[in-house]
Amino acid sequence: MTRIRIRSYHLDGYGHVNNARYLEFLEEARWAFFERHNLLRLLDGIMMVVARIDIRYLRAAQEGQTLDIATRIQSAEPRQVMLRQTIRRSDTGKTAAEADITLVPVSAANGRTTDLPAELLTFLTEHTHAES
Repeated sequence: MTRIRIRSYHLDGYGHVNNARYLEFLEEARWAFFERHNLLRLLDGIMMVVARIDIRYLRAAQEGQTLDIATRIQSAEPRQVMLRQTIRRSDTGKTAAEADITLVPVSAANGRTTDLPAELLTFLTEHTHAES
C-alpha cells in the first residue's frame, strides 16, 4: 500500500486532483511496490514500460485528503505483466480511481521488448492476485 497526501499543486482549476496526477500517483505506487519487495535489483538493464492503461475515475479527491494506492498483480508472463491498481480515500475507504495497467519489459540497451528475468517472473507469478 502506498499513501499519498493531496497537495495544492495536485489540483486542477476546479479544486480536484487533476486527472493526469492520478497517473503519477499510480506510477509512484508501482515504484514503491518494486522497492518494497526488493525487485528493482532484478531489473538490471530492463525498463518496465507502460504499454496500456485503462483508468476509471470514480470520485474526486481534494487538497488535504490522503489516498491509499493498492497494487495487485493480475497476471505475469515473460513479456507482459498486468496490474490492477486501486486508489482509495484513506478516510472513507471509497474508491477514487481504478486502473488496469499493462507493463512490458524493454531492454535499456536496445529498446526492444525482452523477457523478464526468471526470478522476477517467479515472484510475480507467485504473488498474482495478492494486494500490496
